[in-house]
Amino acid sequence: MNPEPETIELPGDIVERLERLDKSVSVLTPAVDRQVREAAAVHFAQRPDRVRSTSRRWAVVGTLAASLVAGVFLVRMQTGMEATMLANDIDGSGVVDILDAFTLARTAGAPGSQAEVDALIANIVALNGNPP
Repeated sequence: MNPEPETIELPGDIVERLERLDKSVSVLTPAVDRQVREAAAVHFAQRPDRVRSTSRRWAVVGTLAASLVAGVFLVRMQTGMEATMLANDIDGSGVVDILDAFTLARTAGAPGSQAEVDALIANIVALNGNPP
């Protein structure tokens, strides 16, 4: 059911002129094609094999530096908090409890150390967090 395309009858002189224009237009001849190829080869032969991007390199360096600074900051915060919160965690369990007081009492040899043991025990057993 494809209808036949309609044909248009043009005068002979218009058809002859259009045929001449169609034949005279040469988009790319083999000689022009060869010249373009040679010019491209000369142009690209001067370029380096690998183009290095300095902005990418600096982005990597910046990312690594920022990661290092963040890591140092987090470690410093963590150790600072642990040092203040768990200064009396003698056995290294992560919690200040009565076992720390027993360890301190066993290792205490100086006369003033009994006062330290007593203060630690008072802090541990204080119900409101403040020793009596």
